[in-house]
This record gives sequence, C-alpha cells and structure tokens, in this order.
Amino acid sequence: MPRRKRLRSVCHSIAHHAVSGLSCVHPHVMRACRNAGVSCMQVNLLLADPCPLQFAEIEPLRSSLKSLREKFETILASEGFSVSDLSLATLCFTPDPGKDDYCTVCHATLQSKDQEPVEYIVNYLGQTLSAQPVPELVRYVAGRIA
Repeated sequence: MPRRKRLRSVCHSIAHHAVSGLSCVHPHVMRACRNAGVSCMQVNLLLADPCPLQFAEIEPLRSSLKSLREKFETILASEGFSVSDLSLATLCFTPDPGKDDYCTVCHATLQSKDQEPVEYIVNYLGQTLSAQPVPELVRYVAGRIA
C-alpha cells in the first residue's frame, strides 16, 4: 500500500500537471462544459478511458484525458505504486472566474484502499489553493462516479 506522504506527492503532481499547458486538456475541458451547460467536469482516473460519457464524442478532449491518465500512471509508478492501490482518483475541473477556457482550477482527490483521502486544489498559475481534505466533497464525488 502507498504511504500517505507518497500519495500526497502524486496528488500534488497530477493536480499541477492537469492545469498546465502540458496536459493538453485546455481549452477542451471548459469548452465542453460550457456547451453542455455544466459548471465542472469530473474525471475518474481509475478508468482506462477517463473521459466522462457525456463528452466521449469530443475527440480532442477524449485524447487529452487519456494522455493525462497515462501521465498519472507514470507519476504513480515513480512513487512506487499503481492504479490498483487506489480506491479513488478524481480530478474536478472548474473555470477560474473571469478567465478564458485555458484557465481552470483543478481539484485532485486520491485515496488508497486503507487511508483517508488526499486532496489538492490548484489554479492555472500553479498556485495551491487548498490541500485540506473535505470529506463531504469526497463522498459526493465518489457517489457520482460510482
């Protein structure tokens, strides 16, 4: 099982990568949300194809989310564990108010099978907005993805 310190490192790294230009998910994430009339996109990194079903037809989004999941697996491996060690791995992308589709906030939540969840919220500038667990949100997200 992954140690909590290593899981925090993975959570921090994937949140930062997800909001960076290197992830290639921008502007597709916010454009898809706006076109669907939703305020955020939940991505389940435990799935081989993490693109939410309602957005599966948007090829640039689907491809970029698959690449993001591959990067997630690489980050996990660098810390000595794999996707099978986790019970929850989600990213929630929301717009950064007043910014364009390239600027999002990413709320990353990871949980191993025997530990409390680890969370990071990072904006498009790479600033960590929060690293505190929010149990109610984790239960809500887990319930929506299950």
